[in-house]
Amino acid sequence: MTENELQKILKEKIAQGDCLNKSVQQILLDYKQSGGQQETARKLMEQVAIDLSEDETLQDRAYDILDIVTGWCNPEIKVWDRQKPVQLTDGLQLEDDETGVVFNHFSFCELVKHIMVNYGKIDYDLATEKLNDSYFVKELRTIKDVEYITHELEFHWAMLLVHGDMYWTKGIPCNFNKFIDEYLAWEKEIKQKYNLKNSYEYYDKY
Repeated sequence: MTENELQKILKEKIAQGDCLNKSVQQILLDYKQSGGQQETARKLMEQVAIDLSEDETLQDRAYDILDIVTGWCNPEIKVWDRQKPVQLTDGLQLEDDETGVVFNHFSFCELVKHIMVNYGKIDYDLATEKLNDSYFVKELRTIKDVEYITHELEFHWAMLLVHGDMYWTKGIPCNFNKFIDEYLAWEKEIKQKYNLKNSYEYYDKY
């Protein structure tokens, strides 16, 4: 299977619906068995996700396939070994034609872990383990990668990591609107205590 054939087939799957499944895994296995490389598939899916940036639903499906490619998925649908997490740092700067962002990757992840501890009621070691087993420690290569993370609150991501998909249907809050003053005071204290920066700042290039 060639790279162009893989791209065509996966775009068809994206158009059809859910992509985090064994059907997509089999396509990637066929590609792998024909000599396809993980890094090539990763770059291909990153570009597909960028191309679908105008449609959030389709882009999310592309990111689901990217999770399978990079190994950040359920072991039952894994194709390649998980790619190693990057060394987390602050001050990552990414741009497109019109917009830029400074993403403080380390501070973002630390804040998510502290939310997991304080509001998810788990210990710091378990919070670290859950975070290290998530999308958030992957290398961010484009501004779209950052947009995917920052379109939700840190609080939401923390609760998702602790409680799993659809956690809000169990009565668990997905935001801090009902205790905003308490939360903002707590967040300010945590950032000062651990010298954490604001997670991100977008800017216009022109």
